Amino acid sequence: MNYNAWSLRQFVTRVAAQVPVKASLVDVGAGESPYKPLFNHTAYVSTDWGGTSDHHAYSSGIDFICPADDMPFADNAYNFVLCTQVLEHVRYPEKAVKEMARVLQPGGQLFLTAPQSWEEHEVPHDYHRFTRYALRAYAEDAGLEVVSIEPQGGRFIAIGYFLAWSLPVVFGGWFGRPGFVVAGLFFYPLNFSIALLFQLLDILDRNKEITLTYECIFTKK
Repeated sequence: MNYNAWSLRQFVTRVAAQVPVKASLVDVGAGESPYKPLFNHTAYVSTDWGGTSDHHAYSSGIDFICPADDMPFADNAYNFVLCTQVLEHVRYPEKAVKEMARVLQPGGQLFLTAPQSWEEHEVPHDYHRFTRYALRAYAEDAGLEVVSIEPQGGRFIAIGYFLAWSLPVVFGGWFGRPGFVVAGLFFYPLNFSIALLFQLLDILDRNKEITLTYECIFTKK
């Protein structure tokens, strides 16, 4: 059902395989650190702000409580930086990218994802959505070379995702919370079929100018 969560994990799994054994890596804005097991072969540390109601619950498991644009690390401290779905929550995302570039060693890589199309979340700290051109500009301004900026699916994935999750909202609007829950259960097979259909249609979208999320790999010059 959740294409976005699946595609994010696929990306992180793929880049984790590129990280050498014992390399140092910082997971910026790690939240509940869902990807930590993928980096058991590395010297992994995590950061998060812990400044919202969505974040306090897991801040005790974070190695460094700090904002993404002001981390307590020396210059060139890490071989790799991972940052997934964080930039939209940073008031000045270009500062966060420059900070992640600062702590990267020359030749090190930043693995980053950021949404283009998504509902508001972790409010009120939800400030931005991104195009591939903004992400490229942030990287270049921070002294990073763009290896890749790829959309995770195109317009059909995005349309299918929002359509599938809109059906329970319709019934929730009519019948309140019970209607939302019942509709979610009743429409689950239909939602799955919608998501699958639009995923199959996505091959027709060659340009993918509308996407849920961009996945990026940047290298420090």
